[in-house]
Amino acid sequence: MVLKSILGWLRGRGEEGQGPAQEPPTGPPQGPPQKPPPGEPGDVDAVRARLRRRAIRMEIGGFRPPEGPGGSWFGRVDLALPGEAWPTHDGRPMYALAQIDLTQLPFRPPRLDDVQVITVFIDDDLPSDHQPNGDGWCLRAYPDASALVPLAQVDTGSSIKPFPMRPQVIEEDYPNWEDVPVELPADIRERYHDLFQTAEGLKLGGWPFLVQSEIYWGGDGPWDEHPAQPEYVFQIDSTDKASWMWGDSGVGYFGRGTRTGHTDEWALSWQCY
Repeated sequence: MVLKSILGWLRGRGEEGQGPAQEPPTGPPQGPPQKPPPGEPGDVDAVRARLRRRAIRMEIGGFRPPEGPGGSWFGRVDLALPGEAWPTHDGRPMYALAQIDLTQLPFRPPRLDDVQVITVFIDDDLPSDHQPNGDGWCLRAYPDASALVPLAQVDTGSSIKPFPMRPQVIEEDYPNWEDVPVELPADIRERYHDLFQTAEGLKLGGWPFLVQSEIYWGGDGPWDEHPAQPEYVFQIDSTDKASWMWGDSGVGYFGRGTRTGHTDEWALSWQCY
């Protein structure tokens, strides 16, 4: 009995000398790097590259206006062709909404390569959505700025405040969710509104800032499509600074025809809250 006790005591001392049990290794697993799951930065960058567009936002006021009748203006139109009259609707002169001098832009957005000056007029009673150019609104696109002359001013009773405008480049403009043209990974869909923004303001090119839904141009073609098949070119936003509103803080969208024989036709659609 004594011998067994001594042997057990010696065996225990030997086990104690072996030290504590070894812990399993920690740290990242060994082997080739794993591909990030959908929604990680690599996928976001790929989506950005596919969706982004350049745009030009017109800064309204806050600087010295240009001399002479040229330049870009909000709430003022100074130029027209010789003999061209101030547009009217139901016997009333329309308000001057904007004059955009495209020769001063740092680059030319799509579908504006052959235009140098755009002027926009609007009736004091906002036109119904999808009314044709000249009926409650008037857009004039001029290919040659040198052919224009000062337009005789008319008292329209407009409350729009005139301000000069100058261009600011937006390098990355992204569509609202309703305009996204591609299928996106689930993780990016869930975070879309945090990852991608659409610029507001008076903007040429880029993507339209949607208030309610994708733009519906209307028309009398099959399925109520517009016969000119217009595509978005620029938008004019509501602005407290210049006292202009499309209904309740809305946005007006201007599209140009893409169908053969209709490329000089313009369309207006507007949305508000």
